Amino acid sequence: MCGRYHQHKPRELLELMFEIGEAIGDPDVFEARAEIRPTNFAPVIRALADGVRTLSMLRWGLVPNWARDTKIASNCINARSETAPERPAFRDAVRARRCIIPATGFWEWKDVGLKKKVKYEVRPSGPSGSIAAECFALAGLWARWQPPDGGPELLTFSLLTTEANTTMSALHDRMPVLLPPEAFELWLDPNQQDLGPLARFVVPSPPDWLTVRLAEVDG
Repeated sequence: MCGRYHQHKPRELLELMFEIGEAIGDPDVFEARAEIRPTNFAPVIRALADGVRTLSMLRWGLVPNWARDTKIASNCINARSETAPERPAFRDAVRARRCIIPATGFWEWKDVGLKKKVKYEVRPSGPSGSIAAECFALAGLWARWQPPDGGPELLTFSLLTTEANTTMSALHDRMPVLLPPEAFELWLDPNQQDLGPLARFVVPSPPDWLTVRLAEVDG
């Protein structure tokens, strides 16, 4: 599943592409990132109760509000769409705290034997003229965690995954859920707690929405 991605779009362009109404936090921290790893902070799009979309920095690796510490985050960088509604770490977020993570690409490693792994880069290639042609809108879940010692609140996120489409299946049996632009409003709406209407978006993307290229060989 997805464990590394990049986000090269500047803040101003993300705000335009995703119709952001409010950017939260210091604008200087929204720099483009060549590689985003678990525990890194990254741009995340959420919606307020009135529908206004916000862009803010959240840490990758979801920490549910009931957790005693942040150790659980390492097991919550990805959430399987099939089981997330039942898992304690994700079930509340699935219903009321969904988000979108913009990404200009992600990496997958394929084990080819003889202690060698091949690194592939996956880039967007959706319909011409749409957001999906130049930026992935990764479906995600987010959570708000308050340290027991009363320290600063921590906002975290997880990437939602589904079965791989035919493009991705040669590398992995899973892939991130890629949202089409028409899904954004409903997906982000915190008042949309009935999961039925969302199910049609939590599926493998069309195969031609992704382009795969060899990045490097390890080992």
